[in-house]
Amino acid sequence: MPVQSLQTLEFPALVELLAKETQSIGGRRRALALVPSDDANWIAAQLTLTTETRRFLTEIGSLSVGDLPDVSETLGQLRIAGTRLEPEELQELLRLMRTGTTLRDTFRPAQDEFPALRQVFERVPNLTKTYQSVRRVLLPTGEIDENASPELRRIRHDIQNQRGRIQNQLETLMRRSEMDQTFSDQVITQRNGRFVVPVRNDHRGHVPGVVHAMSSSGVTAFVEPLATIELNNEMVRLQELEQAEIARILFKVTEALRQDFPALEQLAETLSEVDFLVAKARFANNFRCIEPSLNTIGDFHLREARHPLLEANLRKGGGAIVPIGFTLSANERVMVISGPNAGGKTVVLKTAGLCALMAQSGLHVPAREANLCVFRQIQAEIGDHQSLAANLSTFSSHITNLKRISEELATPALVLIDEVGTGTDPDEGAALGVAVTDYFRQQGTHTIVSTHYNPLKIYADTTPGVLNSAVEFDTETLRPTYRLLVRQAGTSSGLEIARKLGLVEDILQAAHSRLGSREADMTRYLDKLKGELDYHHDLNIALEEERAVLAERYAKLDHQFAEREQARQKIFSETLHELRDEFFSQVRPLLERISSLTEQQKLQKEAERAVKKLVTTASERQRSNAALRLVKEPVPPPAETKGTFGLEEKHDASPLRVGDRVQTELGQEGTVEEVGQDMLLVRVGSMRLKTAARHVTRMAGAEAPKPKTHKVETSGPTVVTTSGDVLDEINLIGCTADEAIMRTDKFLDEAVMSHLSRVRIIHGMGMGILRREIDSLLTGHPHVSKFYRASSNEGGNGATVVELRL
Repeated sequence: MPVQSLQTLEFPALVELLAKETQSIGGRRRALALVPSDDANWIAAQLTLTTETRRFLTEIGSLSVGDLPDVSETLGQLRIAGTRLEPEELQELLRLMRTGTTLRDTFRPAQDEFPALRQVFERVPNLTKTYQSVRRVLLPTGEIDENASPELRRIRHDIQNQRGRIQNQLETLMRRSEMDQTFSDQVITQRNGRFVVPVRNDHRGHVPGVVHAMSSSGVTAFVEPLATIELNNEMVRLQELEQAEIARILFKVTEALRQDFPALEQLAETLSEVDFLVAKARFANNFRCIEPSLNTIGDFHLREARHPLLEANLRKGGGAIVPIGFTLSANERVMVISGPNAGGKTVVLKTAGLCALMAQSGLHVPAREANLCVFRQIQAEIGDHQSLAANLSTFSSHITNLKRISEELATPALVLIDEVGTGTDPDEGAALGVAVTDYFRQQGTHTIVSTHYNPLKIYADTTPGVLNSAVEFDTETLRPTYRLLVRQAGTSSGLEIARKLGLVEDILQAAHSRLGSREADMTRYLDKLKGELDYHHDLNIALEEERAVLAERYAKLDHQFAEREQARQKIFSETLHELRDEFFSQVRPLLERISSLTEQQKLQKEAERAVKKLVTTASERQRSNAALRLVKEPVPPPAETKGTFGLEEKHDASPLRVGDRVQTELGQEGTVEEVGQDMLLVRVGSMRLKTAARHVTRMAGAEAPKPKTHKVETSGPTVVTTSGDVLDEINLIGCTADEAIMRTDKFLDEAVMSHLSRVRIIHGMGMGILRREIDSLLTGHPHVSKFYRASSNEGGNGATVVELRL
C-alpha cells in the first residue's frame, strides 16, 4: 500500500489508537508495525483469530499478559556466548515463563472450541523444568538463595559468624565507662563496606582508628577502630568470595537458559502476539465492530459504517457519529458524491478507505454489515497538499498526486479523490474531473470521488456503472445531516450556507441575480428529485412495516392450522384403533368356533391382512382428503362417519341375489351365497359370515355373474376372456407382498367358483420375496390340493402351478 495514502487516510493514527489497548511492549510494537496486506488467505486467517479472541473474552474469560516485561535486550544478551545474566534479568525471564504457563493452562480446557487460537497457543513451549531450576537459585526478592550451592552456604555462614565477632568487639568498646561522652549514638553502622562507630568529632582522639566518613553537619566522624581492622579485612575477603561464588552460579544458570534460547524467544514472540490479538479484540468491542466478509467478485458493501477516529473524538465531547452505507459492485464500481461544504463528503471517502485498510490488516470493521473485496492498492488524494517550500499550489499539488496515482495504479484498486478537478477554472475543472473519473472507470478500479461540479453529477447520472450520491442537507435548518443518500445528486447549497453564516443580504441577492438560469434550473431539478426520493423512501418504509404485519398474521394462521391438523390427526388415529378393535371383536367368536387349527391360523392371517388393508386404505383416503379440510372446516366426529371412513357410498335399492358382490360394514368384500328373509350368508375369502341384509352394500356394477365378458385385475396388464370363465393364470409382478396375497386369494376363490382344476401364478424370480409369500399362502389353503414350480415352457421358477380341490 502506498505510504502517502496510508498517511492521508490516517492509518498511523488508527494503529496508535489500537496500540493503546496493548499491555506489553512487545504487543505495542506489533500494533505499531501493523500494515495492510493484499494476501486474501492471510487476511482471512487474521480476521478469524480476531473473531475467536473476541468470543473467548466474552464466553470464557481473560487472556491478559499483565505487566509483561520487554525481554528483547535480555534475550539479546543471552544470544551472546560467554555472557552472564544478572538477577534482575533472570527475574524478567521468570515472569515471562510464568505468564506463558498461566495463559496455556487458562486456554487448554477450551482449546477445541477455538481452532485458530489453538494453533497460536500450541507455539507456547513447556518451560516448566527451566522455570523451576531458575526458581531454586533465585529468591522472589532477586537475591541468590544460599542453598544454590554448598560453597555459597558455607561462605555465608562464615560471614554471619564474622559479623557477630565484629559487632561484639564494637559493642564492648562502646560500653566502656570512659567512653560515655565519646559516641554521638550507640549504633553500629557501615561505611564503604566496613563496620564503624559514630564518634563525636571533638572526641575523635579517644578512639584510635580510620575515619571513613563525616556526617553532613560535621559533628560526627564514622571511625573504624584499630581493634576491628583485621576483623573487617576478613569480612571483606569473605564477601568477595561470596560474590565470586554468586557469579559462578549466575553463569551456570545463564548457560542452562542459553540451551533453551529458541524456546524462550518463541515464547516471547507468542505472548506478544496474544497481547496483540487481545488488543484487536478489545478495540473491536469498544467500537462495535464486525468481522467483514471477503469476496472475489468485486463487491464493496458497507452498511452503517463509522470512522473510528472521528467516533473516538466525538465520544470525548458526548457526541454521536452518523453512520454511512453504500454498495459498489463489478457492474457499478464508481460513485460520485456531491453536496454542501462541511456536509461529510470527505468523511465518506476516509471511512470507505479506512474500513478497507482495517479489513486488509486483519481488523474488524466498525459497521453493521461489511462485504469487501481485497484490493492490491488503496490510493487516496484527499485534502489540500499545497506547499510554499516546494512551490506547489493547491491545483499543482492535486495534479501531481493524480499523476502519481495513475502511474502507480495496479488493479484491483480503490481510488478515493476529494474535490476532483478543484483549484482551477470551474469549466476546465469540471471537464478535468469528468475525464479523471472516467479514466479510472475504464481502468477497472473502484473509484469514489466528491465534487461540486454539475457536469460531473450529470456524467454520473448518464454513464452506466456510475452511481450518483449526495450528503444530505436540511433546507429548513440549513444544516448538513451527514447522511449519505445513494442514487441521487446533491446541491452545494453555497448561498444558503452563506446566509446561515450571516453574510450581508445585499451580497446574497447580488449573487442570486448573477447565478445563471442553467445553474438555477439544475438546483431546482435536484431539489425536486430529492423530494421524490424522500417520498419513495418513506413509502418503502411503510410498505416494509405492512409486510411485517402481514407476515406475522400469516404465521399465526399457520400455527392455528397446524394445531387443528394435529387435533384432527389425533381423532382420526383414535377412531382407526376403535374400528380395528371392533373388527377383531366380531371376528374372534367366529375363529373360536373353528375346530381345525390349520383353518384357524389361516383365517387369523386373513383377518390380520384385512385389518392392514383397512388401515392402509383409510390412511390413504385420509391423506388424499387432508388438503380439502382447511382450518375453517370442522373435523367430523366419528359418530357421523358415512360409509367407510367418511366416504359416502350409493346404495342400490333392488333386492340382493345369490352371486352379488357386496361390501360389509367393516369394509370387507364378499359374494352372497344364500339369501334368507332378513339374513344373508356372505363368503369373504374362505370364511363365511352370516349377517343382516341392512349391514351390507351391493358394490357398484357387481351384480350376479352372467355369461358375459369377465376380467381379472392384476398389477400387470388386464387379461380379458369372453368364455364366461376366469382366466387360468394371474400376473403378480410389480405387486407388493400384501397386494399379491390379497389378489391371489381372490383369484383362487373365483377359480374354484369357475370350476378350474389347475391355475398358474406368475410371481417372477427377483429376490424371491413374492414366491415365499405365495408359498406361505398356498400351504394349507382350503382350495389348494397341491402346488409346484412351473415347467420351463410355463415360466420355470418365475411361476407356480396350483391344482385346486373341486
